[in-house]
Amino acid sequence: MMPKIYILITIFICCCLNAVAGDGVVVNGITFKNAKADPDPAPTGDFKTLVIPIKRAGNLIVIEAQIDTLEGNFVLDTGAPYLVLNETYFRDLPHVAEQESGGINGLAGSSFSTYVRNFNILELHYPKLKADVTDLSSIENGKGIKILGLLGTKLFEDFAITVDLFRNTLYIQKLDEKGDIPEAEKVFHDRFMVSQFSLLNNVILLKGTVNDRSLWFAFDSAAETSLLDYSRAKKLLPQMEVISRSKIMGIGGSSIEVIYTRFDDLVVGDRKYMKNRILITSLEKMSNAYGYKIDGVLGYDFFVRGIFSINFVKKQFEMYIYNNQ
Repeated sequence: MMPKIYILITIFICCCLNAVAGDGVVVNGITFKNAKADPDPAPTGDFKTLVIPIKRAGNLIVIEAQIDTLEGNFVLDTGAPYLVLNETYFRDLPHVAEQESGGINGLAGSSFSTYVRNFNILELHYPKLKADVTDLSSIENGKGIKILGLLGTKLFEDFAITVDLFRNTLYIQKLDEKGDIPEAEKVFHDRFMVSQFSLLNNVILLKGTVNDRSLWFAFDSAAETSLLDYSRAKKLLPQMEVISRSKIMGIGGSSIEVIYTRFDDLVVGDRKYMKNRILITSLEKMSNAYGYKIDGVLGYDFFVRGIFSINFVKKQFEMYIYNNQ
């Protein structure tokens, strides 16, 4: 049965830098002018390893964080480049940059860029952060949970993060001068997969192959299923088992065809994965938002197979077997 998919572009929140947008930033399909700014101050915290409980909202990874005195749920989203806030709760923050009309979906929402102060994840403190404020109601309505925002990759650029969905635990760890997790702080050992990744516009790109065809995948911890672009899948479909075909409604009421498939030959890093499931559909709008072509997205179907760790300094992605500590 095809998994329940919420609006594709919204769930992935294509809020990444657009190579063709000059000094603009694309957020949820909307381009902001003059959104580039000075780097945020470095975060601080008296810890070596933070151990943070994970809440599950379907296949989404949710943790608690705090902005000033407001504490609530945030989605861990490596498909977002930085902090994204829900306009339902933050519409009154100062407007730094306003939207342009229209966007990749033909939708003009009430989105803007802002700055927040005193953002905290337990002992990890950010004195000032650039953030975008946009409509996240589709996630809240779909999951039945209050969501204050999304935690994008830039928040963790000086750290390693490890997600253990078996114990519902997120680890945020400081690194030594070589960019490694100190030996005494390592929680998991004997990894079963390792891959270097590229970080373009704060989006993680992993090189992989499907049935021996080389592809670039965005790794998105908020993608509830893995995706493959239809244009790259045409020659691969004969080697896949089609489970179902369907159409879902995209933003603005447009119809998007999706093909749910199963196949046995996915290679990422030094590991071959069998019994894979992936949705095949057009990723053109997502690629436009990212500013470069992506062939697919590795989401929940991929990372649920083990404990995954992302070292943002060494740009290294690892997976460990459950119970392997």
